[in-house]
Amino acid sequence: MSELSGPEWRRIDDEEANPHPPTITFEDGRASGYAGCNRWFANVTRAGDALSFGQAGATRMACAESSMAAEQRFFAVIDATRAARIVGEELILTDESGAELARFRR
Repeated sequence: MSELSGPEWRRIDDEEANPHPPTITFEDGRASGYAGCNRWFANVTRAGDALSFGQAGATRMACAESSMAAEQRFFAVIDATRAARIVGEELILTDESGAELARFRR
């Protein structure tokens, strides 16, 4: 997981989440960050390209409807993620069929 660790990954493919898109930071078998409204955290498992997140927990702040919608889209990505790959400067999360779910950049 070392190539995932380090500075946060910021989601770049959800135009509706701007100006504060969701983020992921990986460290010691855990992932955490900003989901669009709330801070979140989850266990993460990685073996080769396979990557999955455990049940995510989050703070419980209420935000604007657009921020809450971005957060819901982000959690749907986390739930469906089964693999990850780094292409250039981007982290790409994919589902079990290999379909792209989301893109992130440091």
